[in-house]
Amino acid sequence: MKTIRIITIFLALCIALGACAKASPKAPRRAKNKNEYPRAEIMVSYLCHEEHLKTDAKAYTAEYQMILLANGTESKFYNAKCEYIDSLRSTPSGKRMYREIFSNISRKYAETEVFDDSALPENRMFIFKSRNDSITSLFDRNGSSSAHYYTEPLGGMQWQIVDSTRMILGYECVMAETDFRGRHWMAWFAPEISLQDGPWKLCGLPGLILEATDSTGQHSFTADGIETSDMEMTPVYNMESYEKVSRIEMLAAQREFLLKGDTMSRMLIQNAPDGSKIDMPEPEYEKNPDLHIDFLETDYH
Repeated sequence: MKTIRIITIFLALCIALGACAKASPKAPRRAKNKNEYPRAEIMVSYLCHEEHLKTDAKAYTAEYQMILLANGTESKFYNAKCEYIDSLRSTPSGKRMYREIFSNISRKYAETEVFDDSALPENRMFIFKSRNDSITSLFDRNGSSSAHYYTEPLGGMQWQIVDSTRMILGYECVMAETDFRGRHWMAWFAPEISLQDGPWKLCGLPGLILEATDSTGQHSFTADGIETSDMEMTPVYNMESYEKVSRIEMLAAQREFLLKGDTMSRMLIQNAPDGSKIDMPEPEYEKNPDLHIDFLETDYH
């Protein structure tokens, strides 16, 4: 419960700063009526583990927190730090604070040669599920600027419930398995919590999913805090900046960015400001032993 309390405090800070953003005439359009957005019944924090590629096409391991706000018909899955950064970028005063964050990172790097990105979000994904409309909406960023979103039918998992139980956060959970878009998932859901929801896109079981792991071990979600909440499930900031694409297009573009994202850096190094040229060997991505590391969905290949 310590983790969820810390996150609750952090969310309260974000809301307070967001209130300042809403007072600005240049803030994104948000509802004047606070009751317009659906409210959660429960808030769950998940520790997310992932193996992922960076723009050098090498594998790294990351662990970070994600939040699920959910009621019986709608939910929002997101990174609180990302929403806070997005709120800063939505107003002139917030942009100044955002630039100061990067200035601090730059100063620290100049002093220590250590790139400390702990103030930046580990995940920029927002997922909204609507049982009333049977739609899932996903918003994400490719690199630092390109923002895309897509919508798709809700769910689509064919679950097989297994005769196995375990305790998670004091709830007796039942095991279920499914194959979904290139990965085999093992999940544990709590029938006592009747919401048919869970982390990421996972849903459709007769109870809230508190833990899920893919068979390769590259991705997992583990609930480490849960409490009742009536927090608003607000939309993403600056929604007009997101371009609509297909799911396959988004995944393919993100993969290409990771495999070839250092091209611009190479060009800057090879073409010095004084006009001199530096020869650098082309990277041989096809020989990279980490290329088996992939996204949550792998069916875009």
